[in-house]
Order: sequence, then structure tokens, then C-alpha cells
Amino acid sequence: MADITYRSRILGSSILGGVAFLSATALAVTPAAAQDATAALAANAQTAGELDEVVVTGSRIARKDYLANSPIVTVTQDDVRATGSANIETLINELPQFTPLGSASSNSPNLAGQAQVQLRGLGAIRTLVLLNGRRVVPSSASSVVDLNLLPTPLISSVETITGGASSTYGSDAVAGVLNFRLNENFEGVQLDVQYGVSDRGDAESEVYSVTMGGDIADGRGNAVLSLSYSDRDSVLNAAREFSRISGFAGTSPLGSTVFDANNLPSAAAVSAAVPGAARGNTFGFNNNGTLFAYQGARDYISPGGLDYEGFRMPGPLQQTDFTYTTGDRNYMIIPQQRYNIYGAANYEITAFAEAYADFLFSQYEAGNQLASNPATGPTTGFRIPGTNPFIPAELRAVLNSRPNPNGSFRLDKRFNELGPRRQNETYDVYQITTGLRGRLPVRDWTYDAYLSYGRVDNGTTYTGYLSRSAVQRLLDAPDGGASICAGGFNPFGEKPLSAACIDYVSRVPKNTTTNDQRVAEINLQGGVFNLPAGEVRVALGATHREQNYDFVPDELMLATFTLNGTTGPELAGASGQPLSGSDKVREIYGEVLIPLLRDLPFVHSLETNLGYRLSKYDTIGRVSSYKADLSWEIVEGLRIRGGVQRAVRAPSINELFATQNLTFMNIGVPISSAGVPQFSGDPCDIRGAYRAPGAANAAQVRALCLAQNVPGQVIDAYTFSNSQTPGLTGGNPLLEEETADSFTVGATWQSPFSNPWFSRLSGSIDYYDITIKDVVGTLATTEQLRRCFNENGTSNPTYDPSNFFCQLFSRDPNSGQITNTLETNANLGTLKTSGIDFQIDWAVTLADVGGPEWGALALNVMGTKLQDWKRQDLPGGAFTDRKGTVSNTFGLTLPEWKFLSTLSWNYEPFSVGVRWRYQGEVENFNNREQVLGAVNYFDLNTTWKVNKTVTLRGGVNNLTDKQPPVYSPAIAANTDPSTYDLVGRRYYLGLTARF
Repeated sequence: MADITYRSRILGSSILGGVAFLSATALAVTPAAAQDATAALAANAQTAGELDEVVVTGSRIARKDYLANSPIVTVTQDDVRATGSANIETLINELPQFTPLGSASSNSPNLAGQAQVQLRGLGAIRTLVLLNGRRVVPSSASSVVDLNLLPTPLISSVETITGGASSTYGSDAVAGVLNFRLNENFEGVQLDVQYGVSDRGDAESEVYSVTMGGDIADGRGNAVLSLSYSDRDSVLNAAREFSRISGFAGTSPLGSTVFDANNLPSAAAVSAAVPGAARGNTFGFNNNGTLFAYQGARDYISPGGLDYEGFRMPGPLQQTDFTYTTGDRNYMIIPQQRYNIYGAANYEITAFAEAYADFLFSQYEAGNQLASNPATGPTTGFRIPGTNPFIPAELRAVLNSRPNPNGSFRLDKRFNELGPRRQNETYDVYQITTGLRGRLPVRDWTYDAYLSYGRVDNGTTYTGYLSRSAVQRLLDAPDGGASICAGGFNPFGEKPLSAACIDYVSRVPKNTTTNDQRVAEINLQGGVFNLPAGEVRVALGATHREQNYDFVPDELMLATFTLNGTTGPELAGASGQPLSGSDKVREIYGEVLIPLLRDLPFVHSLETNLGYRLSKYDTIGRVSSYKADLSWEIVEGLRIRGGVQRAVRAPSINELFATQNLTFMNIGVPISSAGVPQFSGDPCDIRGAYRAPGAANAAQVRALCLAQNVPGQVIDAYTFSNSQTPGLTGGNPLLEEETADSFTVGATWQSPFSNPWFSRLSGSIDYYDITIKDVVGTLATTEQLRRCFNENGTSNPTYDPSNFFCQLFSRDPNSGQITNTLETNANLGTLKTSGIDFQIDWAVTLADVGGPEWGALALNVMGTKLQDWKRQDLPGGAFTDRKGTVSNTFGLTLPEWKFLSTLSWNYEPFSVGVRWRYQGEVENFNNREQVLGAVNYFDLNTTWKVNKTVTLRGGVNNLTDKQPPVYSPAIAANTDPSTYDLVGRRYYLGLTARF
């Protein structure tokens, strides 16, 4: 800690004083959805008056021609504003090259309010995020950068490069790089205000920012300061028709039990209480004191709960069949309140040295919310003594028929009285960078040396959680707990719990996380000598980088509770283990640009760009990466580009050092929404496809279930009433690096024609192929079950209980329920993906083509065709192609086709644009017969330059109020909340005032 304080003070004291104010880039009326780097960089350089040479993302060499040898897509501040969103990742996730998996507004998947993005569906951990070409402090132990930290008002452009870029930037640039460029050289003051709301009156958002700056010291320096605030309201699943009835769970506030296999009631007693029920059923407690039987979370389909009296939930979620739905508690969109500050200054000391510094600060709050606390299963459930005074008469008669009438029995229950489970996140983040840059007195060589220190402080407060030991004490008390808290605890049905009892069982744990990053880097670049085809240019550099992470969970999260010989977390549904670790790396790199041929027939220019980086990690040792790119301009305007890259990713602190932690894995349910048996859920469940009547291997599955401890008394009536299983996750300090090989080839074309219809026509097409080996990951519980029970026909053909996959989980010998699974990290298999990106840009001035003086039209079309996305779970195993699928267990939607297109009309002082977002059809990976059709979203946006100072803008997103496709089992809210629009039609209005 002392070292951190010392370093931060040293860095802080070197910041240039007198930071003045600057305005962000004014809202341009030229609509653009995305641009190739060549045109975009040229335009930006001319507008901002930058140096003649610029550095393109993916290279360290400054160039005058703005060419990129790897596929680059660039979006601008205009595109950010056109989304009407308070978060930058909204635009990024809409680009065809990105595959959303959670966001800053996502409740499930839960990213703790962070905004993360991933290229090609290869994981946020494999997409390197840069700010002005430099690393940003990560916000997690997985080294992922939170886009919430970035100063959105100052972002002038965002460049995305596909393919491994580790030789240029180091680890994590496996899938590619996302580089946010800031405009730090603007004079003036700019105020920006925006408000948005859905047409249902919810999902409100507000954004305010002021950006100011200008020259200092008679033009020898420049300074900028940007302040912004944003606020977004939450939306519940119950607020939309498609998700109103969602999140079905077998564990309800009514409470239920599964009788122990070694102390079963008589069949006659069960039949008398619940006609038609079997002893292996799960039995729920009606509010009127009677029992009912059901077979799991989706029994509402058919036939419903036997003898169920009709549980009712208030509001729109009333159900006549037995079910518990979480729609009125689970967030669809989580709330967020955010403050950002960014300041930067530079000062020319001499003609060869310029000092610079920048400071980034972000503070925000976000809150994840889930349904009320469940306590279920032999690990987190409870035991009710046979002497409990609240046992109703019908249940008493059933209990008395057991061999041991006074024996305890299991209780599974959801505690609505405690309210929903909330995970409230607070973040304080800052990063300071100081450096010196300038020209060297050697040819045109330049240097840039800097130090950077960043720190993230995260606090997490949990509410709505209960103490298992406190609940068990109430159950064990002879008076049902009345002597402990007013009224005691009646677990049979949804009975009121007094305020005193709520206080007695409730717990509010608080976790703290700190993460910091130190970077020291020097970069040199310039020309070395001339060849007949041009100048050979070189870049050299060295980096020292260190990350330290420390997660301190509340003692309540560490506490355990032992019940009936089984130990589990003291807090039902919540647990955590400390995680501390550090990672240091020292690197050197070199890059060379060699012009090979020029001004020959069919060779206007030919050049190659070579790069190599050598890295030494404290954790994995020495690794290297390289690249070899080629650019061939056949004739002026027509260019072929491509190359090969070797990239590496060192395991993150979380992957290396995470302690084993008890969590709950989603394994799905055995029957679909149409009542069709599925290869999901517990394979031993009699309702699933593994044991369905007529299943080819049902007898072998049954035998394997018996060998795994499913009791013989219940084997032919066995059901698994939940969609989750408890298990262990954790790190592995023996992990090695991931290695990626990328290949890209493509062409860019700019029209050589002078005809006004075609003079502003350009396009690009690129093929990419990325293979990542030794992928760090875990074997999901769903895959363990499928492979153990030989769903693929090859992983366990003899149905051997000693099979590798079968050894990764265990069962409770009393009930047969899955109790523990093992999902620790390892270098496993391979990820492969390939596809084609394409882009067309066209613009025409109406007057130039014989039309009226009504301004100009512009069209941009971006798209990608996914060729394949394959996953190999284990070395030497078969590849599974996920192209064109969506899966609840895998969590990615990977359509074959994706488009983002913009058509705009600019007629000063007005501009109008329409965007078309297209997601191709996908199949449910768990049920290939269920197809989710293609989805089209249309957005309108417009701007009006009221005068030289004020610009108004507005828009409608999802103009047709297109609702997301519904499928089952889904990731959340009956759909994929990361990929599809959940809010529906929404409006926004904004004002920009520039002085």
C-alpha cells in the first residue's frame, strides 16, 4: 500500500498545472455509420490540423498516407450521438464485428454494471481496449476494461482492428483492438444535454456534459477539461409482455420438500394426500395447509401441480397453475448514475520536447437485482424437525407413515419477505499519465515516453440475503422460533414474517475490490534509409507493466454452515473467496515498414510491415508474438491488403489465482415450453430425452444413474426440480498462455471516376480467420452431463461411471440430486472463427447530378458473414460449430449475417438519417427445431443547426417497436438480452451549444 501511495503521489505531482477548458468536437451534420480508416483518418487530420504524419491503429509507425494493412472500422462522435444512448458500448455492440455478451445495462448476464465489449464473440478478455493508443486501467481481475470510464464527450473516433495485434500492443490483443481517440486540441466551450425515454414512459436516461479548453502560454501548450454526468432508470422484466412471465423456478415462496430416499412415506399416505402423486415427486405447501405435488420448474405447461390450490402473485403476474416467476423482481435494465472527469494538457518545452499529462476520473453506481433469496437442495436448503409446531395436519399424516415418523425432512424455500436480492456496485476510478514526446535530431525520428498509473476501487453491498444458521435456529426451536423473534417462522406456505424475524435472518455483506495498473513505456519511430520504392521506417520500444488485484469479501461471505453433514455457504445464494494477485511483464518490440515496389505496371505500390514482440511474464515466463502484413496497391485506388499474426494472451489474475468458490450452474430443464423432452437438465430425470419412452439408450442411462447414487427407491420416478446445481469454480496458477494465429486478406477500392454519381463511391471487403489454442476456460456443467451420458455417442460409449466427465460431478446418496460439480480453469481446447466483412460508402450532391439544390445524400452499408465459429472443449476433441445459433448455456447469439446501414440526407441547416440494424436468423442450439427469425430494427435521427452556436438533435430508436424473439430455455427474460432490443421504441432529444 505504501508503494502504491508513493507512486501515485509522484505521478500526481508531475501533472502540468493550469489545466484550462476545451470543447469537444462540434456535432457535424455529415452522417456516417462507419468509415474505413484511410478516409476517416485523413478527414480527422485535416479537420483537427494534426501533424502530417499519423499513427494508424495496429501499427506504431507514423505515416503520411493513412493506410492500414489490417481491416479497420472507424466510427465517429456523430455515430455515438445517433444512438441516443448514455453508454458508448451501445454503438460498439451494434457494429457487425462485435458480439454482445452483457453490457453496462445488463442484469443477466450480470457484469456488475460494467460496460464490456468483445470482438467476434471471442470474449472481452481477448479484446484489447486502448485510449489514444495507450492502455486503460482494467476494472476486473480478468484484465477487462470498463468503457464506463471513458470521456464520451471527447471521443472523436473509435477504431477497431480485427486480428491479433500482440506484436504491436502486447497481451490481450488476440481477437483485435478497440482504440478510442480523443479530441484534445479544440478551443471553446461546449455544453451538451440529452434526454431519452421509451414510448411506455420508462427507461428514462439523462446526459449532461460541459467541455472547455484552449491554448495556454501564448500557444506553446493546450489544455482541455471535460465534465459529464449521466443517469439511467431501471426497467423490470414485468414491464414488457415478452418477459412478464419469465424466470421460472421450482423453488417458490410456498416452500417444498423432497422426502429422503431412506425415510420415504408410504405410497398410500402420499396418494391419500395428493391423488396421483408418486413418492419421488417434489411436494409443495399450499397456503391452506394441504400438500400438492409437482415435477419441476416448468410444470405449469402440463399437467400443472397436483392438488395445487392456486398460488397468486400480486399485480400482472397471477398464475392459475403452479409456477414461480421472477419477472416482477428481476431487472431487465439496471439503473446507473455516473460522473466522469477528463483533463489533459501539453506544453512545448523546446523544439524537441513537449511535456504532456492527462487525468481520468470516473465515479458511478449501478445495481443488479434478482428475485428473492432461494434456499434449495441438500447444500443450501434446510431441515425441519418432525416436532415443528407449524406442521399442518395433512403433512403430519404423510410424515407419520415414514419408517421414522419423527425424523427431520428437507425444506426448499424462497424468502420473498426479505425483498429482492440486490447487488449494489460503487466505483471510483482514476488514471494519471505523464510523459515527454518530441522529435529527435535524426532524420524525422520521434519519441514518446510516459508513465501511467490507474486505480479502481469497487465496493459491493448485498441486500436481501439471509443467514442459513439463523433460519435453521428458528426451525429447530420447539416453539417454531416465537421465543427468538415475534411470531416465529412458519415455513408451510407463504406466511407473513414479522419485522423482528426479518431482522433476525437478514444479512447485509459488503465486499471491497482494489485494482491498479502501472505502465512505463517508451516508443521510438522514424525513417532509416531509402529504397527505390520509398523509405524504410522503423518503430522500437520497451514496456514495463504491472497489475495488482485485491478482492476482500465480507466475513459473512466466507462463513459456512454445516447441516446434516453437508457444509455450504452461510448466506443462502451468496458466497465469495478472497482473491489477491499480481502480474508483471517486461517487453521489447520492433516494427519495420519496407516499401518493395512502386510505379510499375499493376504495382502502383507494394510494401510489407513486419513486427515482433518479446515478453517476459512473472507468471508464465517468456513468450513472443509477431506479424507480417502486405499491402499491394494495384492501381491508384485499388489495394489488396492482408497478413498473418501470431498473438498471445497471458492468463489473467482471476484465471490464475481465483480460489475455489461455491456457485450455482444453470443446466437447463428437461422439457421444452412445448412439453418436448430435451437433452438438458439432469439426464437422470425421467422427463428428459435421455430417459424418455423409446430413447435408444434409456436402460444404459438408468444404470449409470444408479451407479452414481440415484437411490433405487426413486430411480423410476426421479426428477430434478431445479435448473441449477451447486459446484466449485476457481483458478489455476499452472496455466499457460493462449496462442492465436490470425490470417486476413482483403481489398479496398476508391472510385477513380469523375462522374458525380460515382466519384464518392468506395468499398472494402476482408476475410479473416482466427484460431486460438490452449484456450483458458472450464468445462461447463451442461457439457459434463452431456458427455458423461454420451449424448454425442462418442464421449462415454460404455456408460462407465469412472469416465472422466462423470468424475466432474457428484450426487447426494439420499436423494440422487446433483450436489457438486467442478468447473476450475485449465488450458483446454481451441476456438476458431472465420468470416467476411464488407463495407460500402457512397455520397452524392443532388445538384451535381442534375437535381435541385437540396443538399446531399450519403449511404453507408456495413456487414459481416460468419463462415464458422467453432469450439473444441478438450484437446483432440470434436469441434462444435455455433454459427447461426443461440444458446442459454453458452450465452452467445451468432447469426450468419449482420448488417448496420445508414442512409442520410443533409440539407443545411437540417440533416435526417435512417439506420437499419439487421440480425440474421438463428437456431436454438439446445433445440434445433426452434428457429428465431431474422430481426430488423430501424432508427431515425435528425439534427437542426439553429445557428452557429446551437444544434438540436432528436431521434426514434426501434421505430417499429420490434419485440425480441422469445425462446426456451433462454439466457434471461425469455430471450437473449444482450443481442436483442428489450426496451422497444424510444425517443431522445439533445442540444449542443458551442461557444
